[in-house]
Amino acid sequence: MSIDQAISAPRALTSTERELIEVWQELLGVDDLGPDEDFFSRGGHSLLAIRSMIRLKERLGTDVPYPVIAAHPTPGELAAWIDEHRTDAAGSPAAPAGPSRQDRGVPAPLSPAQEQIWILQQLHPDSSSYHFQARLDFDGDLATDALRAALNAVMERHEVFRTSVRLADDGSPVQLVHPYEPYDLPVTDLSGLDDARQDALDALTAEILAERFDLERPPLVRWHLIRLGAGEHVLMIVEHHLIHDGWSFNVFLGELAENYRRVKAGRAPRTEARAIDFVDLAVWQRERLDSGDRERQLAYWSERFATPPAPLDLPLDRPRPEVPSHRGRALRIPLDAELGAGLRSFAREQGVSLYLTLFSGWLAELNRLTGQRDLCVGSSLANRVLPETQQLIGMLVNNLPMRVEVDPGRPVTDVLRAARRTVVEAQAHPDVPFHQILAASQRRRDVSRNAFFQVSFGFHDAPLASLALPGVRMTVTEGISNGSAKFDMNIVVVPRLEQGLGAGHGEHGESITLIWEYATDLFDEATVQRLAASYQDTLRWIVQHPDTPLEEFTVTAPAVPETIEDVIAEIWSELLGQPVTGPDADFLELGGHSMLAIRSAARLGERLGVQVAALEVLRHPTVGELAARIRQSGDSPEAAR
Repeated sequence: MSIDQAISAPRALTSTERELIEVWQELLGVDDLGPDEDFFSRGGHSLLAIRSMIRLKERLGTDVPYPVIAAHPTPGELAAWIDEHRTDAAGSPAAPAGPSRQDRGVPAPLSPAQEQIWILQQLHPDSSSYHFQARLDFDGDLATDALRAALNAVMERHEVFRTSVRLADDGSPVQLVHPYEPYDLPVTDLSGLDDARQDALDALTAEILAERFDLERPPLVRWHLIRLGAGEHVLMIVEHHLIHDGWSFNVFLGELAENYRRVKAGRAPRTEARAIDFVDLAVWQRERLDSGDRERQLAYWSERFATPPAPLDLPLDRPRPEVPSHRGRALRIPLDAELGAGLRSFAREQGVSLYLTLFSGWLAELNRLTGQRDLCVGSSLANRVLPETQQLIGMLVNNLPMRVEVDPGRPVTDVLRAARRTVVEAQAHPDVPFHQILAASQRRRDVSRNAFFQVSFGFHDAPLASLALPGVRMTVTEGISNGSAKFDMNIVVVPRLEQGLGAGHGEHGESITLIWEYATDLFDEATVQRLAASYQDTLRWIVQHPDTPLEEFTVTAPAVPETIEDVIAEIWSELLGQPVTGPDADFLELGGHSMLAIRSAARLGERLGVQVAALEVLRHPTVGELAARIRQSGDSPEAAR
C-alpha cells in the first residue's frame, strides 16, 4: 500500500512530504501519519526530532535545525519550509565543514562545555560536585575476564577515556589524547564476610567515591568490581564530567553490554578507532564560535538577561551561608505507574514532549512555592545534532538558563507554550559556556548562590541499547550521591520507556524516576520529601485540569509518609521498577533477589535510622511482614506505636 493510500491523503503528496513522512513514520513507529498531523502530538519529542534532523540531512541533503521542526511540526508545513530554503547545489553556498581529524600529538582546546566544567572545578578544587557516580549490579554467572575485556575495549575505542587536561603555556586549559594502555580492573572480594558484608561494601563504596582525580593523569574514569557472592557482583563507576554527560553514559552502557556478549561468544570486542572522536568535535565547536557564532549567540543571551531574574525564594530550613560548601545528598523518587502513564498521555494530547510536560509542571510548582512569576531554571541541552555525535562519548551537554514567565491566572497549557518557546530559542543558541553568558551580562556576582538560576532540571532520555547479558542480569543505578550538590536543587528525570528506543520493546520498563539532589546547607531531607510529594500532586492536578488556571489548584500536599510500610513500598517500587502497594506485596514475587535485598536493606537503614539485615528482607518478603519485623526490633521510629 502506498503512503498516499495508507493515510487517505486528499491530494498527492510532494516528494519532500513523502520523504518526511517516511522518516517520521519510521521514528514514531506508525504507518498512518498524515501531512497535516503534528509530529509531537503523535508521540514525537526532542530526541526523535534530533534523530529526524540527521535522517533528513542524509536523505535530502538539507540542514533542518531543531527550532524549525518545533515551529513547523507537520509534514506539510516542514516540507514547505524545506522546499523554500533548498537551492540548487550549483548555486548554493558551501555547507559549513564538519569536524575533521586532528593531530593527536598536539594538545587541543577544551570543548565549550568542558571549559565550563573545568572553571567550576578550579573554583572549587576540593569538591566532587562534578563527578558522576553509578553502580551496576550483576546477578548471575558473571565472567570477570569478559567484563574486564569489555571495559578495556570501550577505553581503547573512545579516546576521551584516555585524555588528560592541563594548562598550556599561555594559561589556557587544553586536552591531550594518550596512547591506549590496558586498564587494570581492581577486584575486591567481600563474599566471605557474611553479616559484615554490607558494612564493608558501604565503606568501600565511600572510599571509591571520595577519591579525587588528577586531571593531568588519565584516565578520568574509575571502575572497581566488588564480589559479594558467587552470583553477586557490583561494578562501581566514577567519571569526571570533563569526559562525561548523560548521553555518553548510555553509549558506554550499550557498548559495554555489546562487548561482553561478543567476548562470551568467542568474538573480538569492538576496538576500532572512530573516524571522528571527541577531540575533533571540540576543535570544530571552538572554530565555529571563533568564526563569529559566539557573538551571535551571546547577543541573544545578553538581551534575554539584560535585566536579571530575582533569585528564587525557596523554603529553606537554614539561612544561606555566605559561601556554599557544595555538600549535598540525593534522593531517588519513583513516580507511580498511573501518574507516569497519565503524564505520557497528557504530553501526546498537548503535542509536546514528556520533558516539556514535567519541566512545565516544575515551573508551576515553583510558582506555587515562591509566588514568583519570572522564573529561571537551569536545564541541559544535548548538543548532538551532528550524525557523528550520536555514538560519541564526551562532554557535549550545556546547562543553560531557561527563563519562563508563569501567570497563575492562566492554565498550564500557557506554561507549556512559554516553556517550549524558551527551549526552542535556547536550542538555536546552545554552545556558549554559561560563564561567558554571565560575563556578558556584566553583573556583580553574589557568591552565595549560582547566578541566574539556583535550581536545575534535567531529563535523561538518551537512547539506551539492549543491556541483556548471557547468564547475567544487569541492573543500572545512575546518579548515586557522593555527598555533593551543584545547585540548591538539581532534579534529573530518568524515563526508562523513552530511553528504551534503542533496546528491545519493554526491556528497560516504563518507570520514571526523579534523582533529586539538594544542598544540605539549605534543606533537610524531610523538606525535600515534602517538596517532591507536592510536585507530584501538582503533576497529577495538571494532567486532570489542563485548561484550569493554576491559581485554582488548592490541594495541600500530603505530609511525607511516616509509616514503615510506606517507606518499604517506596523503596521497593524504585528498586523493582514497578508499583508496590498494599501490605501483601511480595518482594520475591515482584522480581526481588538477593542483590536487591542488600540494596533494599541499606536504603531502609538510611531512611529509618535502624539496622536492617538483608536476610530479613528475604525471610519476611511482604511489606507487612517486614514492617512488623522492623517494629519488633525495638529501636525503630515506630516501635512504640
